[in-house]
Amino acid sequence: MDLARFDLNLLRVFEALHVHRNVSLAAEALGVTQPAVSNALRRLRRETGDELFTRTPQGMAPTPRAERLAGSIAQAMGTLRAGLAPQAEFDPGRATRRFTMLMSDIGEIVFLPTLLRFLERVAPGVTLETVTLPTREARLAMESGAVDLAVGFLPDLKTGFYQQRVFSQTYLCMVRTDHPQIGMSMGLKSFREARHAVVSAQGTGHGIVEAVFERAGVELDVRVRLPHFLSVPMVIAETDLVVTVPQRLGEAFAKILPVRLLPHPLRIPPFQVNQYWHRRFHQEPANQWLRGNFARLFRQ
Repeated sequence: MDLARFDLNLLRVFEALHVHRNVSLAAEALGVTQPAVSNALRRLRRETGDELFTRTPQGMAPTPRAERLAGSIAQAMGTLRAGLAPQAEFDPGRATRRFTMLMSDIGEIVFLPTLLRFLERVAPGVTLETVTLPTREARLAMESGAVDLAVGFLPDLKTGFYQQRVFSQTYLCMVRTDHPQIGMSMGLKSFREARHAVVSAQGTGHGIVEAVFERAGVELDVRVRLPHFLSVPMVIAETDLVVTVPQRLGEAFAKILPVRLLPHPLRIPPFQVNQYWHRRFHQEPANQWLRGNFARLFRQ
């Protein structure tokens, strides 16, 4: 038998004949005519060099060769049906899986409290893991399924990825509540004269901030440069420094520490916070459930 030329549809005919032991019943089960089944049986006999099924008073009896083939064919057809069957819906109440999300420290602060409260309520068996990865590694991890969803401003995730806008984000200035020189507003002159903390946050879109300062000809008196935002509120609460932060992050900090937010004196373009997923998992029920609920929880 040459598998390169073999018509795999003949296996469906073999299976139906083995189950029903009758050409007419097999044709009815397959939704084809009786002559079509008879023709398929002739082709099967030619390919295998065996009668496979012979007529008896009790119906079409399988030959010993057919009996040996039946188990393998039934297993193969079962595997194909299982693989081609529609995916089962994701049941959050019974699921015990872990989702891995790529997000920055900003995302962890802004999203995780609300997201974890939601999971505790509707999906108690679901757990989360967050990771930060360089862009190239992020692409590979999402393509392989090691990362389910990425959240943030990640303009390099383009080809092969879907994205959905979650919200638009602006920048504010953050100072300590009882700052001795800065009141309830801050003009450009005060901003230039202030001492600053600056966050680099490589791998995110936060670099746009320093680009705006440079185009505006603003040279900051930088007293500390930080690689991430986690330590920012403690630094600001205990010093007279000024820092530029995304609005939602600043609002989260202001809830827990003596810091306050002011409109920024420079026009910094808003940026989009999106969620990203790889096209391989666009139709996966679990991924659809996660990103659908993430959008519902956080979209403006």
